[in-house]
Amino acid sequence: MLEKIMKTFSIKWMIIYGIVSPFFTAIAFLYILGVARYITDFEENTCEMTYMFEYPQYVRISLDSDIKEKYPRFGLYAYGEGYVTEKLRRMHFSGIPVLFIPGNAGSHEQVRSIASVSLRKSIRDRIPYHFDFFAVSFNKDYSAFYGGVLMEQTTYVSHCIKAILALYKNKVDSVVLIGHSMGGIIAKGALVLTPNVNASYASMIINLATPSTPALVLDRIFANYYRELENRLHEIKDAGVKVVSIGGGPRDILVTAAQTYDRTADINVLSTSVPAVWKSTDHLSILWCKQLVFPIVRSLFDSVEYSKKPPRITSDPDVKMQSLSYHFQQHNSGKRLYHHKEKIQFEADSEWVNITDQQYVWHNNKIGSRKSSAIYLAMELSRTESDSVTIDTIDLENRDWLFVCAASEPASKVRDQRICEWGWNLTNKTRILPDPLYRLRKSIDLRLKDIDYLNVTHVVVRIVADDFDNHLAVNFDSYFYNSRVVSTKNRFLQLKHFFGLRETNLIESVKGSVRYYVTLPDIMDAVTVHLKVPTCTNLKHYAIVELLEPWNPGSTQSRFFTNTDDSPKTMKMQTLYGRRNETAILRLTLDPTCIYGINIQPAGPVDKISCRIRDRWPLLYITIISLLILFVSLRLHSGSDTLPTVAVTIILSFVFRVTYETCIALCIIGVSAIGVCCSVIFLGSVAHGVAVRFLARAITFSTTWSDWVLNGLTQLPFVTAVFVVSLIPATCGGLAMLISVFLYYLRLTRMYEDYLEGILLTPLQHFNWFKRLRSARHEEDDRSASQEIYNHLILFLLWSFAAIPAVPSVLVWAKNFSYDMRLTTEDPALLTCWTILSACGILGIAQISPIEETRTREVVLSYALRLVSWIVLSMSAAPRPFFYHWYMPPVTTALVTLITLNTLIP
Repeated sequence: MLEKIMKTFSIKWMIIYGIVSPFFTAIAFLYILGVARYITDFEENTCEMTYMFEYPQYVRISLDSDIKEKYPRFGLYAYGEGYVTEKLRRMHFSGIPVLFIPGNAGSHEQVRSIASVSLRKSIRDRIPYHFDFFAVSFNKDYSAFYGGVLMEQTTYVSHCIKAILALYKNKVDSVVLIGHSMGGIIAKGALVLTPNVNASYASMIINLATPSTPALVLDRIFANYYRELENRLHEIKDAGVKVVSIGGGPRDILVTAAQTYDRTADINVLSTSVPAVWKSTDHLSILWCKQLVFPIVRSLFDSVEYSKKPPRITSDPDVKMQSLSYHFQQHNSGKRLYHHKEKIQFEADSEWVNITDQQYVWHNNKIGSRKSSAIYLAMELSRTESDSVTIDTIDLENRDWLFVCAASEPASKVRDQRICEWGWNLTNKTRILPDPLYRLRKSIDLRLKDIDYLNVTHVVVRIVADDFDNHLAVNFDSYFYNSRVVSTKNRFLQLKHFFGLRETNLIESVKGSVRYYVTLPDIMDAVTVHLKVPTCTNLKHYAIVELLEPWNPGSTQSRFFTNTDDSPKTMKMQTLYGRRNETAILRLTLDPTCIYGINIQPAGPVDKISCRIRDRWPLLYITIISLLILFVSLRLHSGSDTLPTVAVTIILSFVFRVTYETCIALCIIGVSAIGVCCSVIFLGSVAHGVAVRFLARAITFSTTWSDWVLNGLTQLPFVTAVFVVSLIPATCGGLAMLISVFLYYLRLTRMYEDYLEGILLTPLQHFNWFKRLRSARHEEDDRSASQEIYNHLILFLLWSFAAIPAVPSVLVWAKNFSYDMRLTTEDPALLTCWTILSACGILGIAQISPIEETRTREVVLSYALRLVSWIVLSMSAAPRPFFYHWYMPPVTTALVTLITLNTLIP
């Protein structure tokens, strides 16, 4: 056996294999750890569940008969509870229509969380208007990877929009669209890609975990849908429709934060940055997370123009934007949208506290007893001593609390008297912060250059009598901005950067300071933060670290450090990966009574790899196909040019920045080859038995007859090919492709059985002198048989990976089999590919000639395949490589056709 191996593989390649094998093992092990970290390393789901107050019911809305006949598996429902349901059954609708569109394999029942909260709010708060919630049912059909279903659902939603508006008898002219996952894409597509409606039919669109950038594009219809939608999204903007895209953050491993970023949306946020939410949600909990459902519902109510009869969502884009930005970005003054007055007159009988220190902490225990009048804390703005002021308040509840004013006299002369008579209100520029102790925390970072045009002298905090009952604290921090900005630039060497190592680097804060910034130009994926507190007068100290991505203000994440939890914490950029010209920032809010040692370093290699997996795993499909084509080319012709070919591939992987993905693709191919070999050796009979039982059930024969039929079909590949190809017009092309892959697998098992039989019979050749003379020829035949098996193994892997886009077609066909045996929405380009590949695979006419018989034609074909392999590899470096996934079956089909012609032509 050892002699066979030595004859099959040269010593040179065995040495190379011995060197690279441990390297690829380590790479694969790190990748597995990265996958495990990606799917498990996120905060616990702390969302509260929204509950129905009464039993939810869904009333079917009838559409025109021709629409029902064309889309029998789809439906439109109205949501109701209790007595409201009876009104809906009578088709009595008097509210503001909202249409919920579920995502891939979603359900119309997912509307109940938002609808129930909205219904209860209108009843509890006695609001004189309400929202009518409708939901589309897609029978849990697949739309995430299949363009035909996506287009069908889009057209059906456009009909639903018209049907909903018809229920209001021309009293309402637009609906609110809420889309979950792919439902958000369908919502926009229904407005601009169908002739039934246009963008003016919607007042606003709220998308939840919607992949504005897809991860996989497995057919041309799907790719064209996205491209056409992107080209026409301007129509939605031109119609004044406001679009909000909300992502779930780190917990959503199905649709990443980078995918939810919509370049045409008016607001892009993650649930981790929505005020009063600050929680990451997974792909489903984003629908029922109570903390997130509340701002969604409140933004709808605050967008209503109730002076109209009947009330409706305002047509003023600015008013809609105020409501949406308040609830999803600012939220600085309570649950309802509050319009702050531009100028405020200060009370004459109030008490003023003049603050002259650069850092100052005010507590309500300093006032001695309860006050009946307001207190104004005024800090003089000295532009020679600072250019920035941070004010951080705890449990300050009054709505108008921050002002700037111009004093008529120096503050040193007026002392406790009123410094200003009126001021400009800056409360609308403040924000609320998450707090580890669950207190109401408001903050502002004020740059003096931004208010120079007002010629102000003081910043003023107003505290009213109602605030005195709280444990109130106000922290003032005046500083030069540059003195509080620390950069990690050049602090980490590249090798140390990758492995998460660092030189000793401890940033020490100044006592009394509240705000610090750390820029991260050397860190583009994940950062580890550790705050040490060597000195602190407050036993319950705290710190808040926010990771800001300036190119998307809505992607903020927060981490808390307290006296009971000060362990290092890792934070991953959600939309940064690969943007080498961008710099993320850490914003630190500190306890002014403490001195902190701030330790910032790159995260470890596993965290970095998990970020790479999150953002770049779709590239694996392209690199796998590229490498398999390269292997086929080397089997057609290999010699002295093999090492240069490998070297060129390695160089190109570096140029295209897919070196790591190429290594993992090699590992996947290797593991797949080992898996196929093991299954052929140990499970070949099992696969044959499964095929026999399936055939027996399909044609109602006994297993004995089915076994005979199956053996007959394998012996007559032409008949089998005709039978399988004839299934395509009756079912779908994807099914034929998967059947051909399975039959190819059965052929491998038969080839192995013949090869094994030949090996076992070889010793018998030594019993007579005539057979001894032929033993050399038998050994040559064995080598030829093993080489043929190896060649077919490579082709089988290429066939199997090229068949991946056929899986969505088969799933859709099986899902809708009860409605129609034939799949009519299959991509024509892929249908052609499945037909050719199925026929070639079953007939076995696509073969790689033995190396010993290599001719000039094989050499030319080999070099052509290498060129194609490198071109496919270059697709991974394209600006949007996911649009090239569907190219893989046509490329494979073209190559298989060339190999087939090479085999057939003498």
